[in-house]
Amino acid sequence: MIGTLIGVVLIVAIGARATDAVRLRQQEIILRKLPTAEAAAFYDVLRRRVWKVRFLRMVALMSVLVIVYARGRLRAPASALRRPAATMPAADAGGR
Repeated sequence: MIGTLIGVVLIVAIGARATDAVRLRQQEIILRKLPTAEAAAFYDVLRRRVWKVRFLRMVALMSVLVIVYARGRLRAPASALRRPAATMPAADAGGR
């Protein structure tokens, strides 16, 4: 299971990097064609988008980690999740 999870994460990470590289190239071309004032405004928009994407990726990664952790807890044996039952000592059970 861990191997599969690592493989999926690697594929997603490589795909995200490739997509980011293509977008970056397209945005650089657009910025070169714009006048300076418009390029600065567009650059500010792009910076906000980048922070938003980074934040959403962090949330997605944290969600995956929580899901994996929760699945591991659910698969734990029931005896490991239960508290030990409170037992009365034998001397107190008989009374006086």
